[in-house]
Amino acid sequence: MERRSILEKLGLVEKIVSEAVVKEQDAEDSEQHPAGTEKIKAVDYVKNADIQVESEEMTAEEQKVFNKHDDPVAAVRNKKLMKINEIYNNYNINTEGINSLSIVESFQKALPDYLPADVKRQSVLNIITSSDVKIGNLVKDGGDKLKCLKAFSQSFSDESNNVISDFENEIQKLNQQISSFKTAIENMRKLQTEQEFILKYEMEKINSILQFISPEN
Repeated sequence: MERRSILEKLGLVEKIVSEAVVKEQDAEDSEQHPAGTEKIKAVDYVKNADIQVESEEMTAEEQKVFNKHDDPVAAVRNKKLMKINEIYNNYNINTEGINSLSIVESFQKALPDYLPADVKRQSVLNIITSSDVKIGNLVKDGGDKLKCLKAFSQSFSDESNNVISDFENEIQKLNQQISSFKTAIENMRKLQTEQEFILKYEMEKINSILQFISPEN
């Protein structure tokens, strides 16, 4: 089976039906359809024919090549900062309720700032105990949230480093291409100069001979 190009798989170009195919289809239409009926165009036939074509997915390598041609600025712009609540929700971490660590923060803010740290801590613990909230549940909630944040931080860091690494590799390849193009330009200019010199020398020689044999011209 003919292998399709990446552009054809992405639907960016339509495969052109060759003149030979058109002529062949016109001949088949003449045989299959009696006179007076509307002739089916070859392009329409190709589009509407009931032909089983093997589905061929784009390979990972081809997808990677295509993605590298995307606008890198747009690719980064599409990413967004995650709010803390969004991160917690993605990890199914509870952010509200009496068993959430946020309740401690609420009690802290409710007490006067001038209270000593020990007094403030004991007061919050007393309030929590009187509210039938277990300290162990709050400690577990805090631990779960720390694990969640560390996991997200690692995941985001890995993704960011991969993106940066890919872009740096692309920059290196582009720099190598630029260097190759510059070398090719220098070589082409050198070749052009040498070729012009050879042609100029030959033209001058011919003019000299012509002048010798026919000075009047």
